[in-house]
Amino acid sequence: MDPELFERMQAAALRFRSGESDVEEIMTPNGLARLVRDPTNQLGFRIDFVGEGAKHSIAIQHYPPAPTRPHGYPAPLPFLPNCRATVDTLDQSVSWPEPDDPEAAFGAVARACLDDGWAEVSVGEGEVVFEKEGAERRLRLSHDPKEPSVVLRERRLAPK
Repeated sequence: MDPELFERMQAAALRFRSGESDVEEIMTPNGLARLVRDPTNQLGFRIDFVGEGAKHSIAIQHYPPAPTRPHGYPAPLPFLPNCRATVDTLDQSVSWPEPDDPEAAFGAVARACLDDGWAEVSVGEGEVVFEKEGAERRLRLSHDPKEPSVVLRERRLAPK
């Protein structure tokens, strides 16, 4: 994603979280995107692409730290207790920014993938790749001192 667009999206998300805004409009390479607060989740919002050819919405949900899986948290995704999470359906990802113990969080997500039947196909420094039924999950650990994070991205693999 374009860094400038990412910054505008992040700024809009902060305005949602603070309660400053319920609707934002941002120009993207796919046309105008309207971000609308999700009335069922004060930290969530959806992105509607508007204009000619726009036929889809993108849900981005923010989940505050909780000891158990909150209502609405997607069942197929790993859950980290007491760690905030962001689920992004456009990017097909879930991220856990600033976990208390990034290494332990990374290990817990990796174990959850294995427990769910994902096969480990590649292991590198701060990254594990899993495959299952024509899909790939890529788990990454960022050691950025300003904002360590754990990110899991899923994608469909091309048929062989």
